[in-house]
Amino acid sequence: METVHLYQARWWTGWFNSPGSYSVGRHYGRLANSRLWNGMFPGPNEEPTVYIGLDGKTGPQYVASQSCKDQRAVTVEGRWTRPNKITIVETQDIRFKGTDTEPSLTICARDGFHKHIAFFPIAASVVTCILCAWDDDWYCFSLILLGIIANGISCVVMGSASIVLQSVAPSKTAPPGDGMLMDGNHVVVILGKEKDVAAITQGKFHLDYKPWVRWRIGREKRRRVVGDGINIRRWLGKQDVENGQKVERDEDAETIDEYAAIGLCSLLLVLQFVTQLLLIPQGTLFGQIMFLASFAASWAYNLFLASMDKGYLQEELLIKALGLSDDYMKTYKLGTRTTAAVFACLALQPDCDHGEWEKKGFKPQEIIQQFIPNDTRVWTVWREQVLGQMKSHTPALGSLKLEACGDRVAVLSANDRDLLRDLLSDACTAYQQHMVLQARRRGVSMPNSVKLETGTRDSGV
Repeated sequence: METVHLYQARWWTGWFNSPGSYSVGRHYGRLANSRLWNGMFPGPNEEPTVYIGLDGKTGPQYVASQSCKDQRAVTVEGRWTRPNKITIVETQDIRFKGTDTEPSLTICARDGFHKHIAFFPIAASVVTCILCAWDDDWYCFSLILLGIIANGISCVVMGSASIVLQSVAPSKTAPPGDGMLMDGNHVVVILGKEKDVAAITQGKFHLDYKPWVRWRIGREKRRRVVGDGINIRRWLGKQDVENGQKVERDEDAETIDEYAAIGLCSLLLVLQFVTQLLLIPQGTLFGQIMFLASFAASWAYNLFLASMDKGYLQEELLIKALGLSDDYMKTYKLGTRTTAAVFACLALQPDCDHGEWEKKGFKPQEIIQQFIPNDTRVWTVWREQVLGQMKSHTPALGSLKLEACGDRVAVLSANDRDLLRDLLSDACTAYQQHMVLQARRRGVSMPNSVKLETGTRDSGV
């Protein structure tokens, strides 16, 4: 049931006698939200998206500069201590639907061979059902048929929802939404418009059920005046006017989704379990064997479905819906944290003079400190040299030499000077790889001297 929404036509492939109907019915019965269903299936009432597991996970920290999928990485040669990965994602223009305040995008379920595998348990249930009828075992025939109908109807109802990506509406004057998703040693740099970046960083999956499944009801908040002007507020679902009492309609009425159709399916699954438990001993030995055979085929199919990685399937659907092919996502493996910090900062740098950085909200020093919060003398000098090189906008890397630090290195010990030399070398490696990346984007061939300096190679990681 948890993956029925991720594949096309999967909701029509549940017509087989499946074990575990009691557990499924009790589990999904709590989605039904009314006094009747809460009494039959006690527990918290959560949204289907959270309950089924399509949403609710906490993602990596997002660090905005102006406000994944495993793939082959480009290994950048240089000094190696603790490797870091930087994935640069160039978002595409997303055409949202819905209102301006609540933009949404319908996610198309993926097509695969899984729906064809469902014919195995379906055929097993149908064949065993026919064999029971041929043997005149109408008890087992009816019980297998009951399991086919109950599980089939439940899959149709619970799987009838479409997956919708709900995003947030950015301000019309919002700057580009470039930023980073930081997850340990893997950092994803996201480039693009605010509305496209927000779909990744703030978007949520939502299951959009048909109106006949939601079955919305209204709960109105009423004010009842009792005795000496004592006001009592409570939620009421129907008209509740009594003689001698003053009842006023409150304006902040609430509309909720009852999901009565899901509650009925859950009740049907529980009744299937009880009926099969009580009546299967009435069948013949052959009919009982056929009943268990249908269960075995369904169990094998359910075991296959349970082996799927839901997180990977959701990631594939999201990447496809956002148009993020491998041409717009590139991963680089860098040898040190300092190289990764400079490379990510350069990827986020806006194409303007450094005097306009503050106006555009670009703060390179804060970005570097997200990677390396050290504040010693060596790191301070290193950050100043890197920022000076970024402000110069020159291809020459003279600011990243130890001699360019001037008198500031005089107070450093020999070990600190060696460390600063290594850190500046890491920054040079990041700069050289960034120049290669910029040249590829512009379709310009790099000079031979620069190619020799970059020392990069493509390899599978």
